[in-house]
This record gives sequence, C-alpha cells and structure tokens, in this order.
Amino acid sequence: MLPPPLRNKPPTIVAGLPVAKRRASGPSRDLTLVLGAIPQETELVEWAMAKKKRGKLAGIPYLEGRIDGRRVVVAVTGIGKTNATMVTTLFVQKFIPRDVLMCGTASRIDEAVRNGDVIVGEITCNHDMGSLGPGFVMEYFGSEGPLDDHSPIIYPGDRRLLAAAKCAIAKHVPEVAEHLSPSYVPTVRLGRITSGDQFGITAERIADILRQLQPNLMEMESGSVAEVCYYLRTAFLCIRSGSNPTQHSPDDAYRKLSPFASRQAALFTVSVVRELALAAKKKK
Repeated sequence: MLPPPLRNKPPTIVAGLPVAKRRASGPSRDLTLVLGAIPQETELVEWAMAKKKRGKLAGIPYLEGRIDGRRVVVAVTGIGKTNATMVTTLFVQKFIPRDVLMCGTASRIDEAVRNGDVIVGEITCNHDMGSLGPGFVMEYFGSEGPLDDHSPIIYPGDRRLLAAAKCAIAKHVPEVAEHLSPSYVPTVRLGRITSGDQFGITAERIADILRQLQPNLMEMESGSVAEVCYYLRTAFLCIRSGSNPTQHSPDDAYRKLSPFASRQAALFTVSVVRELALAAKKKK
C-alpha cells in the first residue's frame, strides 16, 4: 500500500518583527523561580535566602528557600538558548511558579550603559531568528510555532512584574563601582534586552541589531526563556546588568567586568522578589 499524500503544507513565513500578545497566566503556585546562566549570576540571590534546601531536578541542582517569606527556587541554566530553554521548561513544569525572573550579565550594545547599570526588560527579544543577508543584515520573520501560530520575536515584560520592578527601583541602592575611575553609582531602569547564540559579533552585525531592535543589552538566554514562559503562560521578567561592551572578542573584558555586573543584577533581583513578597502579604 502506498503512503497517502501529505495533508500539511510547508510552513509560511511572516516577515517582520512579530510581538507577543498578552496572554492570561495559567494556574500557578505562590513561588518565584530565579534563573541565571552561570553560578556567578545567582550567588547573591542564594545568599539572600533563608531556610535553604538543596535538591535536583533531572540531575540539575537547585536551591529552594525564602526571601522575606516568599518561596523562591534558584537554578542555573548553563550558557546559551538551548540550555536555557531546557532548564526553564523543566522547572516551570515541575514547580508551576507564579513568576520567572532571569538575572545575570549582558554585553553593553548601547554605549550609554555602563558596567553595573541594570536594565529591566520592558522588552526581551531574539536577534537571530531570520535570514542573514549581505552585510550581516537580518531579515526577521515569525517562524512556525507549536500552536499553529507564528512564534513572536519580541516579548513584552509582564505588567505585574514590571510594576514590582518600578517599586524596587525607587528603593534599591546599587553598590558603588569603585573598581573604575572615576567611581559612580550604577543606575537601574527599564529598557530592551536581546538574545542570540553568539558571544562575540562583528561591527556590522552590531549596527544592524541596533538599527532594527534598539536594545540596551545583548546576551544569550533571556529571549528563549521569554518564549518558553509565553507558551507555558507564566509571567516573566528579565533583569540584566552590563558587563563588557558588545564586541567581536569580549573574553578578557567579560572576565574583568562581569563579576560587578553579576552582583548588581542579583541584588536588584532580590529587591524585586522582596516587592513581590510585600504585594503577596498585602493581599492576605
């Protein structure tokens, strides 16, 4: 017997920069999941926790505890979009968190951002979904998604989490950047963060990303975490601090500047969790 003709047509491509629609959150527990790509990025979140208990999920270590009474689970995803997608999916499905916060460092594609400045993702997006053309110019498009849709490229931050971040900004005091001269106090503000699986990129690629997406920071995980949370109907917010300038070979600058950036992102993430704890107590 011959196999039947295919019923499904090849996927269509929708050119442009599709924006995620607001989706109602699914059922959840009163818990915040905090993710970082590497241990350096979550160390001070773990430091701020009480009643700590370690565990493993599919062999991946995590720490569970409390910040101002709020239940928090912290896990490290590993670097890159595939690792971040895998760990986020596992932990969201297991713990069913009300909120997912991704904290850590990112390169400073916006020259106005300084080492240690924190950008809260009013927008989180992916900059490597599309067709790369001459001169490293990307033609973006929405690819076939899992719900007979086209996956977005741009993901707005959750409104409730952005409101908590704004309250935290009003109270938070960053550490002084004493390792640089002249020293300064880093800022915390809303902005745009973009992700892709490239650590260093060419000047032409940087120019095209800035032209089309206008990001403040560039990193390697949060766009994928935003996409997972979008499809699993879980509130998401990205919190990143600027480390090295975005450049072709960032290795030395990243190693020198990422520790201070890691501290600032983690400490502000703790401030946001405290705002979430306060809001939960007010509801009771």
